[in-house]
Amino acid sequence: MSKPAFAALLGYAGLIPFVAGTAALFSPDPAISGPALYSLTVYAAVILAFMGAVHWGLAMQHGAERGHWQLGLSVVPALVAWASLSLQAPRGSLITLAIAFAVLLVADLWAISKELVPSWYSRLRIPLTVVVVATLGVAAWRIG
Repeated sequence: MSKPAFAALLGYAGLIPFVAGTAALFSPDPAISGPALYSLTVYAAVILAFMGAVHWGLAMQHGAERGHWQLGLSVVPALVAWASLSLQAPRGSLITLAIAFAVLLVADLWAISKELVPSWYSRLRIPLTVVVVATLGVAAWRIG
């Protein structure tokens, strides 16, 4: 299995908590929907931080000349994820995370255009991000 195919398999598997967590919010049982909201929000924050960390690894590969932008980008998603978990309103946390995933996708597409990220990465990031933003949006609407 090629690197892009294996990355796609892992990436799509990583969507399971987003889809399952959002679906669980439709349960009438608060013993299910309450923990689901917490788990979905924390998982989204962890994955956002992970997505930023991709750029840390790539920056280390590219060296100082090309790597400064990516080093900066690698830290911002973790800070946004942390801040989103500090919000008092769960809906605000979900919306913040959804926006952050969308903005990170734009940054990733820019990085791809500058050949700082492998070209196959966009074929993975776009559909994954669409699902992540959609599930977080539906979750925010549901708890609204």
